[in-house]
Amino acid sequence: MNRSQFYIACLILLFIQCAKQTQPTGGIKDEIPPKLLRSNPPDRQTNFNKNEIELVFDEMVQVNSAREQLIVTPTIGKKFEAEARKNKVVLKLNADLKENTTYTISFREAIQDITERNSVENLKLAFSTGEAIDSLSIHGIVYNPLEGKPLKNYTVAAVVHHDTINIFKHEAQWITLTNEKGEYSLDNLKAGAYILYAFEDKNKNLIVDSKSESYGFIGDSVVLTTENQKKNIPAVRLDARDLKLISARPIATYFNIRTTKGIKEYSLNSRDIETRIYSDLEDASTIRVYNTINDIDSIAVQLHVLDSIDNKIDTALYVKFDKRSTSREKFTAKLEYLDFLKNKSILKGEITFTKPLEIILIDSFYIKLDSVNRLTFAKDDYKLSKRNTLLTLEKSLPKEIDFIQVQGSKARTNREVKATKEEEKQEKQIIPYNHLIIPKGALQSLEKDTASTIQSSIKIITPENSGTLIIEVKTKEQVVIQVLNKTFKVIQSSNSAKARFENLPPADYLVRVITDKNGNGIWDAGNFFTRQEPEPIAFYKNEKGVPTINLKANWEVGPLLISDQQFVDNP
Repeated sequence: MNRSQFYIACLILLFIQCAKQTQPTGGIKDEIPPKLLRSNPPDRQTNFNKNEIELVFDEMVQVNSAREQLIVTPTIGKKFEAEARKNKVVLKLNADLKENTTYTISFREAIQDITERNSVENLKLAFSTGEAIDSLSIHGIVYNPLEGKPLKNYTVAAVVHHDTINIFKHEAQWITLTNEKGEYSLDNLKAGAYILYAFEDKNKNLIVDSKSESYGFIGDSVVLTTENQKKNIPAVRLDARDLKLISARPIATYFNIRTTKGIKEYSLNSRDIETRIYSDLEDASTIRVYNTINDIDSIAVQLHVLDSIDNKIDTALYVKFDKRSTSREKFTAKLEYLDFLKNKSILKGEITFTKPLEIILIDSFYIKLDSVNRLTFAKDDYKLSKRNTLLTLEKSLPKEIDFIQVQGSKARTNREVKATKEEEKQEKQIIPYNHLIIPKGALQSLEKDTASTIQSSIKIITPENSGTLIIEVKTKEQVVIQVLNKTFKVIQSSNSAKARFENLPPADYLVRVITDKNGNGIWDAGNFFTRQEPEPIAFYKNEKGVPTINLKANWEVGPLLISDQQFVDNP
């Protein structure tokens, strides 16, 4: 290549580079969103009968996920199209609009500038196919009642009230989405009665999928006349599908009964009154039956199952086991906690089991107090759960026993001289003082296997290392007061409107109050089919609106007051 050819090649390359369109670099970052200059139709236009909408902005724009971001109410489906043309957006509705109806289009983040993707803020457009714009609205907050937290990006929906409406089968008509604070507003509604509900809508089909989506509803119709309405909607996970039996068959050494959804309670009884059937929930929707009929081929049983919305299964079936299988799960026992409440002289603890318990040798349990004395247990010191998978210990002790003074073993545990291997071996065989000992063989499952030895120290709780919360609820209703930790686990509870919670470890706590309308002592999540809303819940909040209570050792906090009005204002 000669010099003239080289220069020509360089000029061509420079021209190509200059011809490329790239986003400018450097300078001040554009943080100003596009501004709407005009639209056709203009906002609040009446007698609109076209199928195309045009919006003009003050800069070049682009369309961002229109079918997800753009909301039209009443719904027209998802066949609409949105196209950006320089500084314009053309929206083709591709739908037949209803007569005398006000439509609202919320653009959310559907329209952005092309430089920094700044979205047009709070862009809404309302128009009517009739003579007037409907102006009524329903607004409020969607929240998780069990945690008192607002829920963002939930679909809030309204349909004209009708007895046959089923939110699990029918699409929503008027919809909007909650913001970061869980707030929503359904605008431009006409006077009338509406069914109001909210849901996650993970699959974007505008239908509630109760298997995988949380949802909530207002039990009574929301009636709009001349004033707007405020309605806060509690949303929970509650499977509303039909309850059906999927299978009943032997698996390994067990017989499993599976249903389509979670089981609230069940009973399984042999028709032969001399044969007892042992069972437990393997998971939320599976009943495991244990083999206690080794000499019988099969046995007839009556099954009764109830789900969370009181759907039932009542049926007879035959239980039969695979006698060829020998694969059984290992039986283990776990001591969940063991506390000595010094101010009450009470020892409390819980032991959970992986299989139902058949034999408990409670007189084998003991605590070695010193070289001579032992603390033993009796039948009155424990209770078993209905399915025999939880043992609760509670024993009143003489005042002189405090487990604080450790005798005899102190010299061994704090030795300063190095032990020989033989001494170390002997040390391991020494049973420590003030430890609960449950020997191997003292706990036996119904499959005749035994749990390993349990050895545990005792946690001593005193007024000096714990705190007290005093709660008072100003209400005439039956309530359940719960003290929760930061993960919303129930630490203590009471069914009284005035409660004193003692022996709480220093920590941050929340107080949750349930209005127990049916007096069953638990929270009920409601039922859409009977229009029964979840039982009301309120959280204690201080004068600054903070729900967290910081409890220190040797403190008594309260009485903390919760009024009826807090249930109304929740969240």
